[in-house]
Amino acid sequence: MALSPSEKQAAYRARQKAAEQNRLDVIEAALVQKAARCEDLSSEDRAALADQLDDLAMRYLWRSKELAQLAQKVRPPGWTPPGLPP
Repeated sequence: MALSPSEKQAAYRARQKAAEQNRLDVIEAALVQKAARCEDLSSEDRAALADQLDDLAMRYLWRSKELAQLAQKVRPPGWTPPGLPP
């Protein structure tokens, strides 16, 4: 059975998101390696590296906010985390 255009678009978007996440992981690994040898960098390069690390941290913060909002939508009504008073 053939996929409808909306199903094709949803599958494409899912693949794009997965590719973006993989790219973020690769970028993070490269920045961590670069930060490990930051003593060899000039002040300007260190500032640029700090900006790149800040940008990556902000991307993860935005993503965590999106996931937290999704988790709130998925929780059953009246649910309380274990260990908290009802």
